[in-house]
Amino acid sequence: MDIKLLQTILNNLISSSMREVREDKDLLDSFSPNQFKSKTNLVNHIKSLNILNKNSEIVIFGSWYGSLLIPAFYNEVKRITCIDQDPKVISRAKYNLFKDLDVDFITGDVFEFRDSFKDTDLFINTSCEHMKPMREWGPAPEYKNPWWDRVSPAYFAFQSNAMFDIPTHINCVNNIEEFKQQLPDRAEVLIEDEIPDERGTRFTLIGKI
Repeated sequence: MDIKLLQTILNNLISSSMREVREDKDLLDSFSPNQFKSKTNLVNHIKSLNILNKNSEIVIFGSWYGSLLIPAFYNEVKRITCIDQDPKVISRAKYNLFKDLDVDFITGDVFEFRDSFKDTDLFINTSCEHMKPMREWGPAPEYKNPWWDRVSPAYFAFQSNAMFDIPTHINCVNNIEEFKQQLPDRAEVLIEDEIPDERGTRFTLIGKI
């Protein structure tokens, strides 16, 4: 984690409008201890594989604010693209948190294919519980020609959890084996991990397609 860069981002956050920030629990939660723990776990596993370099491109599905993942990789790769369907989230990230960084922010549906995905080296999704399984990343409704075939070879780093009581969690899993069933057919798991959380276990799967 680039601590200096993270400190700059937090300064941008604090200097904007403290009243607005205090009211925005969603934004503050993106920096919570549990978020920091799970994201750091993911980042450390990715870096242990030595799969990224200065020419690498990363796409973050369901990126939220990108609060911790962008500082972790920004100075180590060529490009980071963040996609989220919430325009408020994307706007805050683009024009406040990361206003001084060259990051691509897209307001849109993760399940819409973009030609830029063809050059992506690593797909990150730490919000799998908020959307359909990643094995269904393709044209609805049959998913017979998954878009994973169009981006292979590539790496993936996915996280989900067993926090069924949260209303926006529409696709939780009970255990990591159940999570594996949501992977694309040709996915090869290189790292799997479980992260204890007082609200329910978080699951991490990292591999290649």
